Amino acid sequence: MQHIFIVNPTAGKTDATKHIAKAVNQLFMNHEIEGTYRIEATQSPGHATSIAKKYAQSNQPVTLYACGGDGTLNEVLHGIIGYENVTLAHIPCGSGNDFIKAFGEPAKEDFNNIASLIKGKTVRIDVIQVNDHYSINVANVGLDATIAFNVVNYKKLPLINGKRAYQLSLATSFFTSTKHDIEVLVDGKKEKEDCFTFVVAANGKYYGGSYCVAPLSDMQDGLLDIILVPKISRIKILQFMNIYQKGEHLADKYSDMIHFKRAKKIELISSHPLKVCIDGEAVEYTNPVIQVLPSAIKFLVPAKYCNQDKLI
Repeated sequence: MQHIFIVNPTAGKTDATKHIAKAVNQLFMNHEIEGTYRIEATQSPGHATSIAKKYAQSNQPVTLYACGGDGTLNEVLHGIIGYENVTLAHIPCGSGNDFIKAFGEPAKEDFNNIASLIKGKTVRIDVIQVNDHYSINVANVGLDATIAFNVVNYKKLPLINGKRAYQLSLATSFFTSTKHDIEVLVDGKKEKEDCFTFVVAANGKYYGGSYCVAPLSDMQDGLLDIILVPKISRIKILQFMNIYQKGEHLADKYSDMIHFKRAKKIELISSHPLKVCIDGEAVEYTNPVIQVLPSAIKFLVPAKYCNQDKLI
């Protein structure tokens, strides 16, 4: 078995390459782990996809460790879709690390324990497909996508973490358009509204640094968790954001403002291209189709997070 550590040196506030290399070298030198290993540092945006695809196309059993944030994880994901010889793993050393939060409060520490992760268990999990892009966590359109488009610039500022960057972007995006003309079809059935503030399709639970958008999501159920927020006023948005962050927005008392559904596919039809945020990365599509790919990839987790082949 090959163990390939794909490290993004620009993820997070510091370069984690030396730390990861030291930990991995020690594990293999002490014969705690069988097999071979290699550390590959990315050099530019998209490079992680190229590295991942190279090993996927070898047809040899390999575990690829995406060492970075959600963007690095997404890039590696794009290189392995369709290859059964690959197991994906994540060492969350980026600034946001939203996907890993779906596993609970201590998950970041557990997944950063390289020895524990390598000796973990493999499970199959779903993936989201958005036209020709893929998402392991969340795809979203509307106000929150606009916020995510602007977060990138705020993350470049010193002393600004993922949560703070999201809050700053929210403050500025709030004064742009909060209403988006979109016809939404959920598993082929048209929603009665044609203007939305948020449209979210989730596989994981969190995005935006700390917002629990899909508290009930199950990345092994073969379904998307769909959160639809028809157009609401700016005052309601301010009232909404606190409960949204806490993951309390699916309560019955908010059902007049928030529509929650589970589905295999959602189609978004608009007269203009839509900004779609895919695991925090920005793309633009005309009439995007968002669908689930059930059990699409093998994913490595510390043993405590699964019971046989099921996540707990």
